[in-house]
Amino acid sequence: MIILILNVLSIAGLAIAGFGVFMIAQAVSRGDNARLGVMLTAIGVVIAVIFFVLGSGVIEIQPQEVGVVFNVLSGELSDAPLDPGLHIIIPGIQEVTIYSTAQQEYTVSGVPTEGAVRGDDAVVALTKDGQEVSLDVTMIFSIDPAKANIVHRRWQDRYVNGLIRPTLRSETRAALTKFRVEEIYSGDRTLLVNEIENSIRSLIEPEGFQLTNILVRNIRFSSEYVASIERKQVAQQEALEAEFRVEQKRQEAEQARELARGQADAARIRAEGEAEALRLINEQLAQNPLLLQWRYIEQLGDDVRIIIIPSNSPFLFDLEALAAAGGIAPIPTPTPEQ
Repeated sequence: MIILILNVLSIAGLAIAGFGVFMIAQAVSRGDNARLGVMLTAIGVVIAVIFFVLGSGVIEIQPQEVGVVFNVLSGELSDAPLDPGLHIIIPGIQEVTIYSTAQQEYTVSGVPTEGAVRGDDAVVALTKDGQEVSLDVTMIFSIDPAKANIVHRRWQDRYVNGLIRPTLRSETRAALTKFRVEEIYSGDRTLLVNEIENSIRSLIEPEGFQLTNILVRNIRFSSEYVASIERKQVAQQEALEAEFRVEQKRQEAEQARELARGQADAARIRAEGEAEALRLINEQLAQNPLLLQWRYIEQLGDDVRIIIIPSNSPFLFDLEALAAAGGIAPIPTPTPEQ
């Protein structure tokens, strides 16, 4: 704003001087005294020169800018760049070159409309195992305000094509050669990005630049490698399915073994129970020989009054013992004579 005001005042001085010259011409044409015109011209010139000099000696540095001061007499740069704000310099002796310290980005891309260079500008390189990889990279950087003198001395306005672009492309290629293609294809590219960042930072920081970030995207592999990966994935899927089927069969066999073992245990338990029951029955029969016969008779209906059993059939009933126990009267077997 101050520089604008000074420039306006300088222009106003020139306007006064011009009006004075006009008055001189009018006075001369009429044969009058031209003293007033001369005075106005002199005053205007003085005002124009003063404010022009003042305007040339005041430098306004905007935020996110830095000014490099060059002394034309000594041929040297000032020790420190000019920070944002107003600064006074010696017009004609000191020259100021202003550089932006805002974030800048440079992109190399295979998409024709994305990169700094039109057309396919992607970085193409071979990996550690000889596979061709193409990728897009964006570098975000800025000029270090404290090192602006270095930028001016070594690069001036040539740093983009002279330093940033070749460094980005060469260090990206160099980083790719340190990784196998599987490490890049896996999706976790942190190590690759870190490798590119570290190598670029080590080269551009001494030149007066700060590296903010490296962005890697659109990684493309050769069609042969993509096809091999697809075949490998299909084979892995088939292997997993075969392993699943084997595991399924194993589980079914294990279930069958467990079922057979359970059935065998159940049969053993039933056999043991039946054996124990028979043992107890035998003990009772040994103590009560007529128990079996008594239980048989007990199961007969209430209406049964007479049971005819051959007297010579001792297998189920001991008739004499039953008769002695009471309640059963044996009927004599008729003889042939009867």
